Amino acid sequence: MTDTGHVYTAEEEAAMAVIRRWCDEGWTQGKVQVADEIIHPNFKVHGAGGQVIEPGIEGLKQLILAWRTGFPDAVQRVDEIFAVGGTVCVRLTWEGTHLGEFLGVPPSGQKVSVGTIGIDRVVDGKVVEGFGELDMLGLMTTIGGVKSTVEGS
Repeated sequence: MTDTGHVYTAEEEAAMAVIRRWCDEGWTQGKVQVADEIIHPNFKVHGAGGQVIEPGIEGLKQLILAWRTGFPDAVQRVDEIFAVGGTVCVRLTWEGTHLGEFLGVPPSGQKVSVGTIGIDRVVDGKVVEGFGELDMLGLMTTIGGVKSTVEGS
């Protein structure tokens, strides 16, 4: 879904296309090599729900592989996307089944649905910086990596 009635510039359309490709090919399809084409070598990440991510392209590849290992059937859906210049804001949903180890948590078989908000800067067709937030506590509680304090209350 995009902001209805808004006319985007060519720069904004191109920036949104890069992010859509990253979400589809990189995250949903697990084609980490797409990062070599659309992620700047000095990419900086901020946020990401407390995950430790190595700087640059290789760090992002490792992040995707960790998520794809933990949730091999997962799909990342773009729920809403808009841009101002080269800055793209995207609201996403990651849905899948916890079938592999994820951040040290053994497979639980639990289905997950995780909402994410990302703000990415795209310059000359490459993502140079990203800010991301997601409900990592909710996810880890669902898959058994954190015990809920309200259980049994």
